[in-house]
Amino acid sequence: MNPGMATQLISDAIFTIIEMLLVLIVPGLLLGILVAVFQAATSIQEQTLTFLPRMLLTLLMVVFAGHWLIQKLLDWFANLSQMIPAMLG
Repeated sequence: MNPGMATQLISDAIFTIIEMLLVLIVPGLLLGILVAVFQAATSIQEQTLTFLPRMLLTLLMVVFAGHWLIQKLLDWFANLSQMIPAMLG
């Protein structure tokens, strides 16, 4: 294995992880901002009002994007398995 292959492997892994995490985190972040604006406008400071909607949205994102997330992992591992013979040989 040469340094170029190792760098490519690591960069693909990091890019895949970031891509998968963004699908789960960004919707929760946007919903958190909306809830914070609502709380500031109404002066309601209930902790469950910030936690519960974000948790439910993240769960829904796992349900709806789960197939895509698993497919991304399978594609990355398929690419890795194709690179293994080149790394060893």
